[in-house]
Amino acid sequence: MHITLLLADRCSAASATLALEMLTAANLFADSPPFEIALASLDGQAVEAWGGQRLQVDCATAQIAQTDLVLVPGFLFTLKDALPAFAAYGPWLREQHARGAVLASMCTAAFLLAETGMLHGLRATTHWAFAELFRRRYPQVSVEDTQILCEENRVITCGGATAAMDLMLHLIRRFGSPELAQTCSKYLLIDKVRTEQSVYAMWSLPKSHGDGEILRVQHWLEQHFAQALVIDEVAQRFGFGVRNFKRRFKDATGYTPIAYLQTLRLERAKQMLESTRMTLDSITYAVGYEDSNSFRRLFQQRVGMLPAAYRKKFLMVQG
Repeated sequence: MHITLLLADRCSAASATLALEMLTAANLFADSPPFEIALASLDGQAVEAWGGQRLQVDCATAQIAQTDLVLVPGFLFTLKDALPAFAAYGPWLREQHARGAVLASMCTAAFLLAETGMLHGLRATTHWAFAELFRRRYPQVSVEDTQILCEENRVITCGGATAAMDLMLHLIRRFGSPELAQTCSKYLLIDKVRTEQSVYAMWSLPKSHGDGEILRVQHWLEQHFAQALVIDEVAQRFGFGVRNFKRRFKDATGYTPIAYLQTLRLERAKQMLESTRMTLDSITYAVGYEDSNSFRRLFQQRVGMLPAAYRKKFLMVQG
């Protein structure tokens, strides 16, 4: 099959190189190389990647009449500067998709697909740290930022940075074979494809919304989240009617007050699991809950794994 690795100025050189090297490895391990790879840019000129590296290409997009897969490397640290140029890729991407090509983005390259309209009405994911920006900029896209991979209507998006390895294994499995993906996984020391990135997320709660009164509530909650709190009483403390408070808090932050409180507590619990050997019961009480079994279920639902598994994966305390 024909694969176009679409390079754009300010893209991540590591992302582009990872894609090229994994596809080349797959060709090496296969009995008959399954992938024909072309590196392309919009004008056929070399692109300047993040960090000043110049990436050479084989041709301009206009020279590729038809391809089976378009793969776009991400823009992790350069998204703001790269974003204005994304719309220019729309006509060629739409043409290739209409001819049957699969489109796949790595990390924040989901912004490029969204900017060209290719994600309109679809489910998509991107790096968790950019999910809120993505959600605000493209309200017509259903953002599933806890997921490592999303695929719908021949468009595949993936989460951030190392999730690119999950994407590449997925593509090799789908367009090569499961056996070839397994061989690549073993030789390149890559675990099986993960399904969620929520376990890696560090929630950054929104405070730049401009509602000073809600911001006061947020600051107070950060100091008192471990107490036994009733949302209606919090509303009254700050002079809000209950219904108005819940609506206004959600409008400002994107969270209901109870979901916001849960997030504060879960973030603190994650920090304790990572940096202490406190028992789960002790952590449960320390972050404002009484029932460790209920807290365990909430943790798994929101974070994607049980507290014990999270501690095993991220504990920094030795001995």
